[in-house]
Amino acid sequence: MNPQINARIPIELRELAGLFQLAGIPLFCVGGCVRDWILGRTAADIDLCSKASPDAVIALCKQNGIPAEIQSEKTGTVRITLNGRSYEHTAFRIESYEGGRHRPKQVIFGGSLEQDAGRRDFSINAIYYDIAGGRLQDPAGGLADLSAGRIRTTSANPYTILRHDGLRILRLVRFAFELGFSIEEATFECAREQAHLLWDVSFERKRDELIKILLLDEVYAALCCMDELNLFPYIIPELTACRGVKQRSDHHEHDVLHHLFHAAENINKEPALRLAALLHDIGKPRCLKETGRMRLHHRYSAQDAKQVLLRLRLPKADIDRIVFAVENHMFDIRDERTEDEVRRRFCIWGERRVWDMIALREADVLGSGKDASFRAERWRRIIADMTARKTPFSYAELALNGDEIMAILGIPPSKEVARAQRSLLLHCAAFPEHNTKGTLRELLISGQIAL
Repeated sequence: MNPQINARIPIELRELAGLFQLAGIPLFCVGGCVRDWILGRTAADIDLCSKASPDAVIALCKQNGIPAEIQSEKTGTVRITLNGRSYEHTAFRIESYEGGRHRPKQVIFGGSLEQDAGRRDFSINAIYYDIAGGRLQDPAGGLADLSAGRIRTTSANPYTILRHDGLRILRLVRFAFELGFSIEEATFECAREQAHLLWDVSFERKRDELIKILLLDEVYAALCCMDELNLFPYIIPELTACRGVKQRSDHHEHDVLHHLFHAAENINKEPALRLAALLHDIGKPRCLKETGRMRLHHRYSAQDAKQVLLRLRLPKADIDRIVFAVENHMFDIRDERTEDEVRRRFCIWGERRVWDMIALREADVLGSGKDASFRAERWRRIIADMTARKTPFSYAELALNGDEIMAILGIPPSKEVARAQRSLLLHCAAFPEHNTKGTLRELLISGQIAL
């Protein structure tokens, strides 16, 4: 019995493994959970497998009153529910592939544990734990690789593994920098040679893996590794044009590409913000080519960022949020705007967008490699003061709503109502204490608010 791993196994899984054992079938945990347990990490999911066919698993569960259903006929995946938690069981199988989209053209159930390991990606993800027997089985040599801190494919010929699913190349990068492991030389070289397999992977799958990479602590190193493997032409080709594009030496230590990588590492670990940092200057090469300078790069970058995000199939709300940040990241870049101007702009942006812009401003400067002590202190002080004084950041926060404005001015629904709301909001940016029904009414009646 392996006490370190056995202690991580929920009691209901040990009971399920006992039922499988009575049927003469060892039940295994496999994949990331076993890898993480050996490393002393917490596993998010527990994947199960055995030589039992999907029908046999369903029958065994039904006999013992355990909810189970086929989740995928093609892969033989069965969803088993124990004490309100779902587990996925897959049958040992042999797969043959074409292309790089993880679409097996043939699946044969009932192979051996060793054959099942041969279809998995990396040796450290092909360690099996016999739950009832309490033993580790390591057909691909994953234990030695875990000990050495090394990522290696389950096959001595990495091409036979990577060609099954081009996304495995991105997963290779993620595992390496998530675990702090090196990539075995043959696996690395094969990944670089076969980067084109990512053409055959949907943008949704590439997006999800990219976001996981962006949320790593070592995101700069991970992005550099992706660049070294030449992966960006198949994910965000616009980034490749940023490599080697020099910037003003008094403002930047890095070319555009590596500035973007550094900025992504210096912003909050939130997908939308990390994408905003990665894309905020992506239009600089095109701007430079078309205008001969970079002065309007924020507009070019917003256009290019939108195309990237649409291609990656991000939700519209996230696209709008990221593109807004990219388009506006040069506002008051030298802290020259008056405080009233900044307050009015903050009211137009809205409070959440202000905090996005503060985060991006700091990441932009920190990512330049010039002034590591910079913080957007002025903006932070202004937004803190506005919040403390209950400044309205939207029409909904004004003391007067649209119907009340129409009644006061005696006008029907029209653009004039929106102009009045905007004028009142901008007035309250400087004088938040005026945001009362009486004061706003007086401002409208007296004509002090421009309509």
